[in-house]
Amino acid sequence: MASPEEPHPWIRGALILLLPILALGIWIKGQQYDPEVLDLSRSDASVRDTSWIPDKFPPLSRLGPLRQFTRENLSDYVNGHAEFYLNAGFKGLVVAEYAPEGEQRSPQVTIDIFDMGEPLHAFGTLMNETPANVKSLAVGAMGFDLGQGINFIQGGLFIKMTAFVPDLPLAAWAGQWADRLRKKTGSAELVIGFPELGTVVETRFIKENYHGLSFFDHVLERTFKRDDTLFQSFLMTGSPEELRQRKQALLDFLAKEQIPTTVVKEGGIPHLLIRDPYEGDWFLVEHGNQLLGVFGMALEALEQPLKEFLKP
Repeated sequence: MASPEEPHPWIRGALILLLPILALGIWIKGQQYDPEVLDLSRSDASVRDTSWIPDKFPPLSRLGPLRQFTRENLSDYVNGHAEFYLNAGFKGLVVAEYAPEGEQRSPQVTIDIFDMGEPLHAFGTLMNETPANVKSLAVGAMGFDLGQGINFIQGGLFIKMTAFVPDLPLAAWAGQWADRLRKKTGSAELVIGFPELGTVVETRFIKENYHGLSFFDHVLERTFKRDDTLFQSFLMTGSPEELRQRKQALLDFLAKEQIPTTVVKEGGIPHLLIRDPYEGDWFLVEHGNQLLGVFGMALEALEQPLKEFLKP
């Protein structure tokens, strides 16, 4: 018999049955994104189609059959890091290994093809898996040269090439891979809706809790350089109701923390000015279905590109 402090067994049973339903709902919500935040031309590329994966990279040949992993066994390959990919939208993984002809022992190059389901998820994975201060590479929709490895994206695919010996032509091979994939699936150019605030230094995708704010998620952040000053801008896109909720959540937070704000309606660039004692002064501009924030640079210095951004 259940004690007075415990719920009746039938209640506990009902709650247990509800858990997978709630989990499914949360997962579905997590897969949603607004394509106007990051417009990567849609691609049907996925790891279900492996016909574009070459058998050879002369003088290397594929070592054994392709290895495939699902959500259920991904941890067998990336033990300790599988949760990151699963939370980022992971659908499947194919691993191709290459070694010199006749040396069928250990690979000299391993190529991991992660199907992240959506271009936005592939972009976010690329940003999170690529170290800072590495060389960008004109391969796929976006790529980076890590020295002994190359990371790039094409459509919903995130691709990692890793070399285990020096002096291999990874950049040339990555270009060949991207060309084969592009011919099969079409182009996938990366278009981000930031105004031209300066020279682009770095672009990142933050899935949730941007600057520690739980109501700011799926944020694109770009670091710019103007003259000798580095500053950051962030961009969010959503429906009018989503943006209204985010703005209200921000205003409620600022009021609770007693952070001074000023709504500036006069002039050519209406904006919200936040005088944050922790982050420094920053401002927020709204245009259509976009919220643009700028840290570390006065609005007056960005007046012309912001006017271009606000044009209908």
